[in-house]
Amino acid sequence: MMMYGLYRAGQWLALCLPRSLAYRLGVFFTGFKFFFCREERRTMLSSLRVITGKDDRFLRKYPRQIYANFGRYLVDFFRAEKIDRRFVDKFIRIKNLEYMDEALGKGNGALGLTAHIGNWELCAQVMAILGYKMNAIALTHQDKRVDEFFIAQRKGKGVKVIPVGVSVRQCFAALKRNEIVGILGDRDFSGEHGITVGFFGKSMLAPRGAALLSLRTGAAIVPAFVIRDERNPLYFTYSFEKPIYPEHTGNEENDIRTITEKYIKVIEKYVRQYPKQWFMFHEFWKPAKTQVL
Repeated sequence: MMMYGLYRAGQWLALCLPRSLAYRLGVFFTGFKFFFCREERRTMLSSLRVITGKDDRFLRKYPRQIYANFGRYLVDFFRAEKIDRRFVDKFIRIKNLEYMDEALGKGNGALGLTAHIGNWELCAQVMAILGYKMNAIALTHQDKRVDEFFIAQRKGKGVKVIPVGVSVRQCFAALKRNEIVGILGDRDFSGEHGITVGFFGKSMLAPRGAALLSLRTGAAIVPAFVIRDERNPLYFTYSFEKPIYPEHTGNEENDIRTITEKYIKVIEKYVRQYPKQWFMFHEFWKPAKTQVL
């Protein structure tokens, strides 16, 4: 109940204030989380050492900057109803959209794959605003009102939400209609059904869903990322990468690994370039299960 109240209050403030002022307020409030969540800060520094290869003296300001960017991300999410075609044209530079068109041109739909970096909600919202049929796989929140709030924020922009757990059949149907299915590829939330691949020289448990859907439907995976301008946080660049097409060798498990490794390398490229915009607040490489590759 408390979280729902906080979300609605955050939405009210974000909609009432100019975006630049709302950003300042978002940065201010996430500063409290930065100050009190010491374990999260230690975890973030541990991940940043792996990503950048730098020591703590170089990285000491990074966690606060990550929290600040997360505060701006929340403001954007709360302001979803204000995101329209004029907003897209003014504030978002789109690069290589033809890669998505190429994938959809095959008639098998497309898997728009992104990560918890920049503003992944805008990935789906912008595509819907541009007229693409957009679906997004999303986790279900335990609090029903919070879940309904998140769904409403997404559906208001024309994004159809596919809940995790009942997603497979709906994903197949959407791809058969030659639509886009958005999916996050940098974390396996099940903790046990993923596939182990290399990430920054260590092993990580990646979700296998994107690769499996691609193999079963023929849909290409199109990596895409909305990255905030680090000089002016009001602006974004929405970049699409070359489609990853499924290849069948007769060994589905190996095929899943091959596809997953390809898109994880793309995610790795963006995380390396924008480590202050990757929102991974919890232990990513668990020491007991991690192997150096």
